[in-house]
Amino acid sequence: MICIAEYTAAATAITAVAGWITPAEVRTYVSINADPWDNNKQIDFEEPMGSLGIEYDFHKHARLFAEHLSSPMQCNDHPGINHAGIKLLAPVGDVTLYSGISVNSSHIDSNDRFNGPLASLGVEYGNDFKIYAEHLASVKKVEDGRTSFGFKVFFK
Repeated sequence: MICIAEYTAAATAITAVAGWITPAEVRTYVSINADPWDNNKQIDFEEPMGSLGIEYDFHKHARLFAEHLSSPMQCNDHPGINHAGIKLLAPVGDVTLYSGISVNSSHIDSNDRFNGPLASLGVEYGNDFKIYAEHLASVKKVEDGRTSFGFKVFFK
């Protein structure tokens, strides 16, 4: 069953509008991604997951970002997982490798077992439409994180 509530619909619309009215350097996106193994120990969402985000590449090797993660496949995921931080970028031809650090609040978020800051490691390809793979985990238990594959559609 797909469960997209009014908060998700409103947040998606706000994400798109924010992308259209902010400067071109500030990019917003919606994403769908999935962990094909669904065996991580830190995130308890049904697959696939979706995300809404905003990012700003303030240098060719550094990006500020904020992201909301939740599952359109379950109705009890409010308020989802929310995190913000910085990613270090390594462009290699048309592909960008990245690693990042972010903070979230497990006391406010739902359906996660994070403890402390989060680490991300990933690869992305594309510009207005990106295909990506990412591992997201607590820095204290990186091996228990979630590895996912997906795509992002950007608004700018």
